[in-house]
Amino acid sequence: MSWNLRESAAKWEGQPWSVDVDLTQPTIRFCNAAQLPALVIAVTPRDQHTKQSTVSLPLGEAYVRQKDLIAIFPESAPGRFGYQIDMRVLPHGLRNTFAMEIWLSVQTSLLDSNPQLELRMSGETFKLSVNNCWTSESSTLGLLVHPLDQQDCHIESIQDGLAMRVFGRFMEKGVIRRMRFQLIATTEAQAVRFWQERFEEFSDSPLPLTT
Repeated sequence: MSWNLRESAAKWEGQPWSVDVDLTQPTIRFCNAAQLPALVIAVTPRDQHTKQSTVSLPLGEAYVRQKDLIAIFPESAPGRFGYQIDMRVLPHGLRNTFAMEIWLSVQTSLLDSNPQLELRMSGETFKLSVNNCWTSESSTLGLLVHPLDQQDCHIESIQDGLAMRVFGRFMEKGVIRRMRFQLIATTEAQAVRFWQERFEEFSDSPLPLTT
């Protein structure tokens, strides 16, 4: 399986799951053919220094490299920084389990910027489970933040979803900050131990060579 990219839209399909990405927003729509509703992730840039939300920056470039879908949103007014989203669907040895890893990165050319990305996840109600792993009420969806990145990530439950704010600290000009998280889905409800094991696997996983 690989990404099918056409201009600013991309799709990945592997029964029973599919991922649709609209890079003009950008939004990521994850769907299981047997389970509704879909989980939708909307990404919005904002600057903690100015306390203002920013209109989504224009897409600069999008391409598929090996198994990764990469979208680059370069710094442009009124934005005070640029950012990049890398998405990779992971092969998983567990039956009926889907996993997608997402890398986020920010960079600024300014001397007084506090870049932040806000992700709104809607379509499911989540609760904090273990090790900063958030799971859906049905226990079929899990959001895992890598332990090295948890200090730059704040998550809170909202109606029918999650609000996830990443980065936000002052950045030196030219510095790049990255963080990664995983979305994991199963066709059946899972016990806490399952999510604990997935978190341990994620924590021990090496950095992708293509980043």
